[in-house]
Amino acid sequence: MNVSSLRHPKENFYKMLCIIIGGLIWVGLLLGTLFSILIFLIPVAFFIWLSSKFFQASIFGNAVHVNKNQYTNLNNMADEIATALDMKEKPEMFIVNSQGLTNALAVKFLSRKYTLLFSDLVDLLWEEKKQDQLRFVIAHELAHHAAGHVNFWINLLMKPAMFIPFLGSAYSRACELTCDRIAAEIINNKSASINALITLASGSRELVTATNNDSFVQQELSVPTVFGFLQEITSSHPRMTKRVIAINNYQLGDQESTLIAREA
Repeated sequence: MNVSSLRHPKENFYKMLCIIIGGLIWVGLLLGTLFSILIFLIPVAFFIWLSSKFFQASIFGNAVHVNKNQYTNLNNMADEIATALDMKEKPEMFIVNSQGLTNALAVKFLSRKYTLLFSDLVDLLWEEKKQDQLRFVIAHELAHHAAGHVNFWINLLMKPAMFIPFLGSAYSRACELTCDRIAAEIINNKSASINALITLASGSRELVTATNNDSFVQQELSVPTVFGFLQEITSSHPRMTKRVIAINNYQLGDQESTLIAREA
């Protein structure tokens, strides 16, 4: 699968903007400090290494490692998705006791890659005979790795630009839309992709079959224009209504038309 071809156009734009601005700021810092700023990179590099080891100790000691001997179904799902994404090395997957939270994370420390699935999210999306919703979430997180969203050096280059108000969050939102696209392509099931997101919005597995997806999408029309814009530009993730709309548009092959004309 060609991940680059599936990137959301906004990600390409914001990424290039962050790279250019971040690169210029780094050049300015290097020249302005006569390269003395490089001295501070040594303790920073040591801190990152130290953090990675503490994280490794914590995750292996307190979460459950998904592998060929543990939660085989989940491990097979991840293997199939990683293969579809042409990943040379599958990130290590863990089930984390989330104490009620429903989330999943893509994490990278130096060369080690991790995918964390919160236990309540797995319980929420688990279906005995049909697990495409859970596959969508796993594919979304692995897509962050495959698309380079957790690449240390690129993120380091872009880091100064991420402190510019609203730019960092705009890039983050675009990355989420990219991963939704990739995940939808991977599972090739538009209904399950949409249901996965709406289930995360409602937090109820029992209500999935009773949910009117079109009605959920129509909620976007009730979002106040000005305050909806202010809420969005400060958020790292697009509104769930917009994510559902974006998947529907992408799956239909027409990214301009939509169930609602107010696409992000």
